[in-house]
Amino acid sequence: MKKITLFNLCIFLMALFALSTLQAQNHARTIDQYLTKANQEGFSGVALVAHKGKIIFSQGYGFANREKRLAFDPNSVFDIGSITKQFTGAAIMKLEMEGKLKTSDVLTKYLPNLPAHMHKITLHHLLTHSAGLPGGIGPDEEVLGKEAYLKRLFTKKLSDSFGSFAYSNVGYSLLAMVIEQASGMEYEQFLHKKIFAPAGMTQTGYRLPTWSTKNIVVGYRNGNRWGSTHLKSHYNQGVTYHLKGNGGIMSTVLDLHKWYKAIKNNTVLSKEATQKYIAKHIKDGGGHYGYGWGTEPKPGREIVWHNGGNGFFNAFMGYYLAKDLVIIVATNYGKSADPYAHPIDRIMHGEFKTMNEKLAKRYQGAYRLPSGEKFKVRFNANSQLEVPIHQAALYQLFSGSIADKASVAATYNQKISVLGNTLLKHNYAQYAKIEHQYMLEGSEAAIASQIKRSLERREKRLGKIKAVEVLGSVARQKGKYYLSAARFAFAKGNNYVFYTWKGNRLIGVRVLNEAGMTKKFDYQGKHAFFAESNQLKIQLTTQQGKPAIRVGDKVLVKE
Repeated sequence: MKKITLFNLCIFLMALFALSTLQAQNHARTIDQYLTKANQEGFSGVALVAHKGKIIFSQGYGFANREKRLAFDPNSVFDIGSITKQFTGAAIMKLEMEGKLKTSDVLTKYLPNLPAHMHKITLHHLLTHSAGLPGGIGPDEEVLGKEAYLKRLFTKKLSDSFGSFAYSNVGYSLLAMVIEQASGMEYEQFLHKKIFAPAGMTQTGYRLPTWSTKNIVVGYRNGNRWGSTHLKSHYNQGVTYHLKGNGGIMSTVLDLHKWYKAIKNNTVLSKEATQKYIAKHIKDGGGHYGYGWGTEPKPGREIVWHNGGNGFFNAFMGYYLAKDLVIIVATNYGKSADPYAHPIDRIMHGEFKTMNEKLAKRYQGAYRLPSGEKFKVRFNANSQLEVPIHQAALYQLFSGSIADKASVAATYNQKISVLGNTLLKHNYAQYAKIEHQYMLEGSEAAIASQIKRSLERREKRLGKIKAVEVLGSVARQKGKYYLSAARFAFAKGNNYVFYTWKGNRLIGVRVLNEAGMTKKFDYQGKHAFFAESNQLKIQLTTQQGKPAIRVGDKVLVKE
């Protein structure tokens, strides 16, 4: 009887293993189909998914270097952006484990010459972006040493956000200085010895790894080559404090997977330190922030994640420790990696839907807004509904959210209008004066020089600037942020500038060309589409027998 029971148990375990293997293969096949179609729509990058201790998917798409036609693969070395912050957070936790510091320590213990208004800042404040510091104080390409960085920072006042979440690269640069002071080692040397080497990561760092030239990824935006971070930011001259500790580390999806395993297996940090590392320390929009990681609720689960980018490279890393599932995606063409990571997440949870082709053909085509603007709806290869947002009415409808407030939007629209009009007059000094009061980063002279170079490059390519039109300002994260957009019309084409606001603070600016002015909605099944960024739903419906789409309280009929 005992032998039969053991035999049956073995058969059951073998069947369970076979089922698990088959499920992993199906997931990998679906992810490949999804990213292959995404590549047809312009995606260029690499992705890795590991589940239950095994890498089930690891593949590149498109070119890591277009000029040399070098394809992306799992060994491609890319800029991970602000994912760098998780290593700074881990380094602080490692030093706390070694008794060399405490997260409750005041910053003056390690940087004693801080101005009086910064004496209340603790390491916890820096780790949780709650120190009231500016987002940054200069461009990534500017090589700036410790003393020059601090001298510039000391002229800045703390914002009224002290004690609450306000994302700051500066805070993590200061943490890099703390790590150097407490450990007696240079920041990257400490990471290499205490973090990367124990985790088996040989392809991660700023300057220390020996990378093969053919593996280093080149960044692009709007079809234009930018280059590689280690060259553009002059790492051969030393890592600038505009990046050290907060961004600019280069890595591969394979190395980042090794880091995930080190977190899960407590290879670098103890179990207690790891719990503190990824804990929900501070509220951030709909989620929380820990020490270099965010935590975000999803239906029936909760993901620990972080992303990063510099406008050319973008990366996403997220995981579920209890499920032993990690998702890593990187891109090199100026587009966020997040919209590709989220569908992969849905694939792994059985939530990914594909649209019937006959249904797509019926609903794609021309529609008209009540205000008269015509636009086209199309469905791409990944069953996403796409609409243009290059006109004010279209931008406000499809990029807007239920959190939009007309009075708040009007205030931001006025600010953008004033900034735009100064550029029309090529008044760079006035532009810098206005932008500086919102950004609090860099000097007015530096801003004027930067915007002058930027506009001159565009006028050389597109002809003289002719007009500026504000498209509108829409809420993000339930009104915590606002995203303003404006069309800059040149003689030979348009550029679109997006401004991200938090209160009276301008925390980000990015530029897109005409091709980038498309809003995508993911298919949810049952004729419904959803955009996560603004929490907006589009429902396919009919009106008097004609195909129509419902957007909020508006029903738009196909012409």
